[in-house]
Amino acid sequence: MATQRLVRNLGDVEGIERQSLSALNLPQSTYHGIRAAAEKYPDRAAFLQLRTGAVDEAPTTMLYSEMLTRLHQTANLLHDLGLGAEDAVTLLLPILPDTAICLWAAATTAIANPVNSFLETDHLVSIMKSGKAKVVIGCHPSIEPTSWPRIQEIRAKLPDIIAIQVGGDGTDLEPGVIHYESAIASQPGDRLISDREIRPEDTSAYLHTGGTTGAPKLARHNHLGQLLLCANMDFFVGPPEPTVILLGVPLFHVGGVVAASLHGLCSGNTIVTLHPNGLRDPVTVRDFLANAERFGASTLGGVPASWSALLGLPTAHLDLSKIRYGIVAAATLPLEVANNVAAKFGFPLIEGWGMTETYSFATLNPLHGENRIGSVGFRFPFMQIRIVELDEDGRWLRDCDENEIGVLVVKGPQVIDGYVDAAHNEETWVQGDWLNTGDLARMDGDGYVWHTGRAKDLIIRGGHNIDPALIEEILYQIPGIELAAAVGQPDRRVGEMPVAFVQMRTGEDFDEEAIKIFVRERIQERAANPVNVYALAEMPMTQVGKIFKPALRMEAARLVLQRELTAMLKHTVAEAVVVVAADPTHGTLASITLTGSHDELTAKLKEAVRVYPVRTEFTENK
Repeated sequence: MATQRLVRNLGDVEGIERQSLSALNLPQSTYHGIRAAAEKYPDRAAFLQLRTGAVDEAPTTMLYSEMLTRLHQTANLLHDLGLGAEDAVTLLLPILPDTAICLWAAATTAIANPVNSFLETDHLVSIMKSGKAKVVIGCHPSIEPTSWPRIQEIRAKLPDIIAIQVGGDGTDLEPGVIHYESAIASQPGDRLISDREIRPEDTSAYLHTGGTTGAPKLARHNHLGQLLLCANMDFFVGPPEPTVILLGVPLFHVGGVVAASLHGLCSGNTIVTLHPNGLRDPVTVRDFLANAERFGASTLGGVPASWSALLGLPTAHLDLSKIRYGIVAAATLPLEVANNVAAKFGFPLIEGWGMTETYSFATLNPLHGENRIGSVGFRFPFMQIRIVELDEDGRWLRDCDENEIGVLVVKGPQVIDGYVDAAHNEETWVQGDWLNTGDLARMDGDGYVWHTGRAKDLIIRGGHNIDPALIEEILYQIPGIELAAAVGQPDRRVGEMPVAFVQMRTGEDFDEEAIKIFVRERIQERAANPVNVYALAEMPMTQVGKIFKPALRMEAARLVLQRELTAMLKHTVAEAVVVVAADPTHGTLASITLTGSHDELTAKLKEAVRVYPVRTEFTENK
């Protein structure tokens, strides 16, 4: 889709920017970009679909000509249902070819709203109300079991919603539900029946961002921003020749939606959908590299946790020579993982940074330039980036110096112009139109950005800011550790102390003292030494493969409070149980249940925990 010009350094970025954005000759809309590729490569496979992710499973093939026909039919169905440019279509679908088709058909006729079906029903309903969704699309339980039960619950709360089911034979549908395959069969597949002229600035999608609790936060994407992301990917990792990619990222996440699905389809790539649950499925992870060899993939994507898991797989029997590079984002990449991937697999691991609000990647290390390991590369063309110091109310104080850590702010046509709910925009912008990303970073003299964590991930020990990445980089050097994360644990003296959580590789023993000694001998900042290291059987993860640090912070708080109270009750008959959870008022609340206590003892316990920087509530079972 983009030109053959390749970016090697920041000077190349600035050279592209000397021309106007229109000089890139981007397609008019996402539909036009996909259609152009389908017309250019009609007999090329658009999708190869696996159901189990196993290397011995034969794939089902869908050609680009077939994909375009299905996209036309789906868009025409939505048009016949009365949807227009201001209406939303919520998709609760796993990783399937039809998910991508429904997504881009929805963006053609209306507004696509892909959402994680694992969210609680009330949260899904809030998202749909916020986006004013008129249609919801899910799949038959035989494909993936969580999607349709959620839609059944949604229909009870939103009786006017139009429900469409993908898969099944249509014989077991509830009244009023539309069977997808049957409904599109009667629609023309050679054209769009709508006379809508899509403009580049029209809204193409509402993507949910943030956590899984609280008010829904929908980022508003337009066609121009999504297509600019695709062009910028070509500049950094091109040339844009058709290739094979393995899709393990969910199609409700911005990386799956734009960087994988849209970019892949606009480039004429063959997208291999490995399993409805992607890299969350253990068989898919086990056979990921073997499938890469089998299908001749040239690009592999994943989050740091998945790359760490892949390093533990045997590969001596595989020929991975066709893989040009691996790409990684979503969380800070440990240097040890990046170096080990290059050493073991023979291809570079290219790290970038981005967010839903930047249409996926906003920075990336260049494939044809210097891959500065540890950095997230430099900015995309037409993406403006600054590192700034903000006051406690989020107002700009000054721009940071070279290599000084501050808050990363961005603006440009590949940055959203706001959220669907205007209330979310109030604290989003700095100096008018710069988006406050909430990320901490520094920028070196060559324009490379070094991501140093989320502002809220900082461990603040007695006013001393500690970057958790300092600890995590060392932990990942320990061979037995598969996953690691450092967070702040509440402390009565200094507010927070650094602690670490680790997930050991299968068969490896956990030795807290040995880990602490290993870190202590290598840490450059004494204050960053973790006071405790905790082993977890399974690290809490988000649906897109990030380590879920809020859960670790809550567990750290629970552990320290439980330890304090248990010590105080050692010579009594009383017991205390601590539960720490997210709270809509306090953010985090520690609920403490006492059994067998008395008034004087309870008062002492309350006094003891009050000095910790955690909101608490007590319940007594006498």
